[in-house]
Amino acid sequence: MTSRVSRASERGVLLAGLLLALCAAVDALQVTGQVLYGSADKAQHGATVNILSVYAQNPIYMRMKAEGLSETDGARGSKLFAEAQAATNKALVKVAKAERLDVITVPGGLSGGADAIRDITSAVVEQLPVYYVDGRVLTGAAADARTIVVLDSNALLAAIPAWRESQALTENDANWHFLRKQAMDAFEKAVKKVARDGGYDAVVEKGCVTCRLGPVADVTQTAVVALGG
Repeated sequence: MTSRVSRASERGVLLAGLLLALCAAVDALQVTGQVLYGSADKAQHGATVNILSVYAQNPIYMRMKAEGLSETDGARGSKLFAEAQAATNKALVKVAKAERLDVITVPGGLSGGADAIRDITSAVVEQLPVYYVDGRVLTGAAADARTIVVLDSNALLAAIPAWRESQALTENDANWHFLRKQAMDAFEKAVKKVARDGGYDAVVEKGCVTCRLGPVADVTQTAVVALGG
């Protein structure tokens, strides 16, 4: 009697073990696509990202494409692509850590697992820089800026009487330096007033900023008006 009970218990334990093994096999996360973050080894939690969509909304990559460059087009193209890649990788890491993910792959690169496989492309895009500035910052700080606007320096200078008067002179004329100083003081005062009144983090030379959210506001005319303030 004891022997039969013992054998029955052994069969029960064996069956339970087989069921657990089967469940584990069913729940195991299978990584079959390109890994963008982490490692497939022993990964339990994963998600997918459309990396092409992320790059298309990366302002540095957008700038590269706007200039008609590719990642292999000389020093300029290589530099922009390297910066775009670094920003994309940083965004991937930030989201992965926040979501406690072991691995991120391209769409279709994951299957199985205990959790539903999510597409986190939009979350990664949100962690990309909003702006890419590659040129003269007229006032403020462009790094990590929340709001950037642009201004046409030549148009603003042309609206300053002292600047226009200096254009008819040369550096050898007595008033040239005085007029230039007067014009630049007026220029800087107007630009800073626009930034302060509008609550902008930075005012950048027109044509020197790319924004993944769309066109950047041009405050040139506002600055011209501010010259009289």
